Amino acid sequence: MEDILDCLIVGGGPAGLTAAIYLGRFHLSVEVADAGNSRASLIPLTRNHAGFPDGIAGSELLARMRDQAAKYGARITSATVVSLSKRDDGLFVVTTKETGDRVARSILLATGVVNIRPDIPADIHAAAVENGLLRLLPDLRRL
Repeated sequence: MEDILDCLIVGGGPAGLTAAIYLGRFHLSVEVADAGNSRASLIPLTRNHAGFPDGIAGSELLARMRDQAAKYGARITSATVVSLSKRDDGLFVVTTKETGDRVARSILLATGVVNIRPDIPADIHAAAVENGLLRLLPDLRRL
């Protein structure tokens, strides 16, 4: 018998994980395909998230959100989606490099945005972001 998810979420950043938490709380079968490149993991300290008035590191926030989603039954898989299609019966097929095909009744795309990166060497860029000296802006023209 085919394992059919209620929802497959593409993207393991704050938006995708928030969706996983809520859907899991409603007892739906949920899987998050997380390629592991959320912009949030680059944030050294954010004060833009409710419940953390003194701030929280992006990587810590993501870890807590993954734990909370898992508490409600969501599966988090390290996977990069390579294709998405819809079958004649209305179900979706998501193919990942790591896990192959997954079938779901619905798909939620939470893939984030692309950063506008300044033209500086990669090592200087990484150090500046890590130390909170450089803030990344999403390229809204690509949305």
